[in-house]
Order: sequence, then C-alpha cells, then structure tokens
Amino acid sequence: MYLSRLILNERHPQARRDLGSGYAIHQSLRWAFPGAGEPGTPLPDGERVLWRNEGRGYLLVQSQTEPNWGALTERHPGYLETAETRLLHLSGVLTAGRHLRFRLQANPTVTRKDDRTGKPKRFALYGAREALAWLDRQGERGGFTVLRADILQTRTVCDRKPGSTRPLTLHAVTFDGLLQVEDPERLAHTVRQGIGHGKALGFGLLSLAGR
Repeated sequence: MYLSRLILNERHPQARRDLGSGYAIHQSLRWAFPGAGEPGTPLPDGERVLWRNEGRGYLLVQSQTEPNWGALTERHPGYLETAETRLLHLSGVLTAGRHLRFRLQANPTVTRKDDRTGKPKRFALYGAREALAWLDRQGERGGFTVLRADILQTRTVCDRKPGSTRPLTLHAVTFDGLLQVEDPERLAHTVRQGIGHGKALGFGLLSLAGR
C-alpha cells in the first residue's frame, strides 16, 4: 500500500476547479493509475483510492498500487507543486493492544425507514454524541476500540456527480483521537477499504500514527 502527499498548484485552472469538487479531484487523481484517467474507465483490479483534503491544496492519497503522478502532470502540466509517495507498512504497526493516534474525515449516517415512503433511507447524524457513537460502531466492526475522540470540524459538502443534475449534500465530520488495536487483520482491512460512505468525495481515509 502507498501513501502520497500532494500539494496542488492552486494557481492552476484545473486544480482550482478540482478543489471545489470532490468528484473532480477524484477523477483527476485517477490519471495516476493505468487506464483509469478517462471518465467511465475502471481502476485497476483491487484498487481502492482513498484521499483527504487537508486544506490549502494539500492532499493525502492512499492506494493499493504505486501511483504514477507523472501521468497526472502529463495530462495537466503544472497541476502539482509537489508529490511524495512512500510505502505504507501496516504489518509492523498493527499489533493487538497497541495504542495509535488516528484521524478520519467521515460521513456518519444511519439507515432508517423513511416515514414518508416507508422505504429504508440513509440519514446523516448531526449530533456530536450520535457521531461519536457511530465511530465506536465502526471500530467494533473494523478491529479497533476508540479510546478517545475529538470532533475537529463539521461541515456540509455539496457536490454533483458527473453527468447528473441532482445535487448531493453530505455531512462531513473530522475525528481525531486515540484507538486501541483489537484485531490487526480486520483493522488492516478497514484501513485499506476506508470507513463509511462518500469515499470518492474524500471521506473514509483512516490515518494512523504512533503515539
């Protein structure tokens, strides 16, 4: 697995447009993976690109295969100011009982019956207590226990899927805290696949670091 740190050139017209849309960023990032740049083309088998906008044009990008950022800058010359990629080793980090710092931008939701239609519908969890309980449940399923979590930021993300006229609104919550590894294999799977919905829009990347 690979972790890239990108700084987009905010003076570049394409980069400026992309920073206003999660879908657009995701589409541009796909140029770094063979055959995936053109809209509608798939990523390589088994690939799961997760990313998070850290602000001021700084992106973290996690991928299963090594990205070729040169292919992106060949498509959009001057798009990137810097691009650094390193291997991400989890095997030596994820040991049962270990405490790790984490950061996650997620879209906490719950699926309930919609009273108007009688059908299941996904609802955003806007309250801090509900969002933190949601995070605890993700940990139970994902191989970790949340020991401490703070909500750094909440915001509303509005976007539009390419080719669609229907606007999309997501509630974004950025968590920061400390977790304990319970099941290293399950947690490794969680890190690879991400957490929650909206991964193409920059949600779900679980970043871990030693204390």
